[in-house]
Amino acid sequence: MGSHLTSDKKWQVLRFADANCKNCYKCVRACPVKAISILDDKAEINDARCVFCGKCFLACPQDAGIHSTDKDKVRELLDSDSKVYVSLAATYSMYFGNYNLRNMAYALKQMGFFHVEETAVGTGRVLQEYEKIINSRKYSNLITSHCPGSNYLIQKYYPKLLHSLFPVVTPLEAHALMMRKAYGDDIKIVGIGPCLAYLRLIHSEDCSGGIDAYITYEELKGLMDEEGVTISAEHEDEDTYAVSAYRNRYTDETTGVFRAMDIDIKKKYMLWTADGVTKLGDVMQGLGRDISGHIVEALTCTNGCLGAPTLRMEKLDKFDARTRWLEGIKENINHLDKRNPSEEVEVELRKAYRRMEFPAPEPTEEDIEMLLELIDKRSKKDMLDCSGCGYPSCRDKAIAVYQGMADPYMCIPHSRDIAEAQSNLMFDNVPTGCLVLDGDLVIRDSNKMAEQLLDRSGEELQGTAASDFLPQDFLESSKLKESAVFKKALKCPAITCTVNATFFKARRDVFMVLLEDVTERAELIEKAARMRLETIDITKDVVEKQMRVAQEIASLLGETTAETKLAFNRLRDNLLESESEWK
Repeated sequence: MGSHLTSDKKWQVLRFADANCKNCYKCVRACPVKAISILDDKAEINDARCVFCGKCFLACPQDAGIHSTDKDKVRELLDSDSKVYVSLAATYSMYFGNYNLRNMAYALKQMGFFHVEETAVGTGRVLQEYEKIINSRKYSNLITSHCPGSNYLIQKYYPKLLHSLFPVVTPLEAHALMMRKAYGDDIKIVGIGPCLAYLRLIHSEDCSGGIDAYITYEELKGLMDEEGVTISAEHEDEDTYAVSAYRNRYTDETTGVFRAMDIDIKKKYMLWTADGVTKLGDVMQGLGRDISGHIVEALTCTNGCLGAPTLRMEKLDKFDARTRWLEGIKENINHLDKRNPSEEVEVELRKAYRRMEFPAPEPTEEDIEMLLELIDKRSKKDMLDCSGCGYPSCRDKAIAVYQGMADPYMCIPHSRDIAEAQSNLMFDNVPTGCLVLDGDLVIRDSNKMAEQLLDRSGEELQGTAASDFLPQDFLESSKLKESAVFKKALKCPAITCTVNATFFKARRDVFMVLLEDVTERAELIEKAARMRLETIDITKDVVEKQMRVAQEIASLLGETTAETKLAFNRLRDNLLESESEWK
């Protein structure tokens, strides 16, 4: 193994960005093994439980999924004096388009890679090992081990079936062993493909062959862009040779293992193909019974490597992408003049897969009942089993809570009930009258204060036209207003008090009217207005008396009279202006 390898605990392949999680639980629903915990409003992927299928990334509406990368490691290798060899998966044509292996190799060598071969070289040797084991008839049942994701599924969730797993390394590991034997142990090896499980495998202590780095097609494209390198159909690397047996490439697709083998295994075993973790789980449960004579082609991704998560994230046209892959399968027919030296060497490819169970304490029935009661699930009718939280049943969610994988309150129906209860409590107890009207301005709901202001019970108000209490012109004009909120002070015969009415649209064809009792305030304003009018009358009487006196002495005080009249007019205007403002 290369010196760069990190321990299992330090290397986490898949994770979520902290800031993006919206607690929609779609990732939990998508995860077939429930390896995602939701705690403190944050989604986290539990590496010990994960099988690296990438379904959570595809499901996340916030694109919050992040996978670790070896891009920096690849840059370091290319900048060093080392000879860097590439093991390239055959699905490259799905991502990069109609280019052959030699086109790809030419571009890769422009980046600084020394030599390029297909991972299918290792696949061929893995299939030969499969055939030896099948012919030995030592196994009652067999499960393919060429998919690292399905290997993790069996190691973690079905360890009792490890005795049926082909004790053979994966194709990438096999190819790395073959290249080191052919070209020297001092070379550096970079795997390129669509698989996230391989990224996990090469950073574990279980990896064979000393693979120094692994990058996806997207990451390779990023490195090419940084280096200004493009792939061209006009440029081919003449020193690159396709795998000698083109059928090895078939293993990238469902049923590919059976199509690629040279022997007819149908006569010896019943053949099963299970692609996707859910299907795999069903088949693994079946193999756990007392049966024999089955070979299972196990693939974590639906349709095998053609449906790998990083390819699905690119939203490629599935038909066109698969067509390009099919066209590339027989590419090597024209390049059989020379075989890759790595295909000629003999290496040991057997591998013992270890159990990877993780601690998962089992709750008692009392524990489960207690956890269910936290969210008011006390009887069978309360168990909706809606899967809104991501778990198939309320009981499964309670077990996840006990195991530290879920929050007890991540129940959508319970949260809705709480929100409705709080909303109703607030609606009923706010000190403002609230009326809910439909599109025809008919009262559909009311709170206690509104019932008190209108002197009607809630049952009496429900179904009654709002115009029975509020002016029709106010309601109609408010409904047609372009502004979001319309306010007006109202006093009408049906209401014994004066109210400030606020009309607004809650949503389509649902309107709200808020009624604030301002009777006391209105009475104070009216009282002040009366006092001002009385002041004007008294002032007027005083001025008129002064005018009479002024007329008697007009000859002597003519100038004074004019000033007095002017002063009165000013006083009158000021008082009237003040009265107008109050009104």
